Amino acid sequence: MKKNLISLIFDVLLSLLVLRGLTCPQSVAVNFVAVWAIFYCLLCIAVSLAGAAVYDDWLQGRKKAIPLSDEKMKIFRSVFCRKHSPLRHCWSLVIIAGAFSCLVAAGWVFTALIYVICVLILRGVRSSYRQRIEEAGLCPDSL
Repeated sequence: MKKNLISLIFDVLLSLLVLRGLTCPQSVAVNFVAVWAIFYCLLCIAVSLAGAAVYDDWLQGRKKAIPLSDEKMKIFRSVFCRKHSPLRHCWSLVIIAGAFSCLVAAGWVFTALIYVICVLILRGVRSSYRQRIEEAGLCPDSL
């Protein structure tokens, strides 16, 4: 419950900053959105690399019948097996589009492009590896 509440508060604050940045592109809110976008880019890159590394480790261990450690399994589940509700998915698309628009309107074009590229890479890596898991005949719920 506490995790959901913190996530909700963070989403509301971010959406208010994005709205403020869209209405006034010269405000300080744009700087906060830019810092958040850069942080999110770094997070997307780290999650993509960690997920790919853990998947390869899991695949090699599976061939040798060696189970993954709990820490690696936690990363594996959080990257590939989490399913969001359609409302959460829609909300994340709205935030991504709003942050992109806010950054472009304020002149942070390079940051906005890098932000969108990183988000698309994360979604591509996640869907690609998830498809590999499903093709291997493994049920993601059992992982």
